[in-house]
Amino acid sequence: MMLDYFSNIAIPVIILFIVIYGKKQKIDIYESFINGAIEGLKTAWNILPYIIGIFLAIGIFKSGRGIEVLEYIFSPVAQLLNIPKELIGLIIVKPLSGSGALGVYAELIQRVGIDSLTEQMGSTMVGASETIFYTMAIYYGSLKIKDTGYTLFCALLCHIAGVLASVYICYFFLT
Repeated sequence: MMLDYFSNIAIPVIILFIVIYGKKQKIDIYESFINGAIEGLKTAWNILPYIIGIFLAIGIFKSGRGIEVLEYIFSPVAQLLNIPKELIGLIIVKPLSGSGALGVYAELIQRVGIDSLTEQMGSTMVGASETIFYTMAIYYGSLKIKDTGYTLFCALLCHIAGVLASVYICYFFLT
């Protein structure tokens, strides 16, 4: 009850705070909003080729049965780590695409059913991990950075940690 009330008023309170703070600092709020919107549109236009490229690559990967091949390759590792084989596709797709991961998650629900341990692991995984390649394409693409340094390695390491945490926390709390 209290959480519902809080969630209904949170955004209007934040907006009101911004307006009051802006007026107190003598900032033209409307002009700042318009300038921000223009900059946002410029950024969206600049990163559009990177977004199209990542979605095209994901589509080719999915339609070319790349996920099935990777599931076959990674099944022994998943079995060794006690990860249900139904989650392998989700583990592979989540770093590539959030919408693709939601599609794989919807298929997972159809295969294993809702409220099963595997489905709950999948939902935890979807919420606990990031779309690494999409995010990197947007941020690095908008800034025209070619050398990503150790970002990809660290992000994939964090993805693996999130996957393992999702699986084992669900085993611990739900069984």
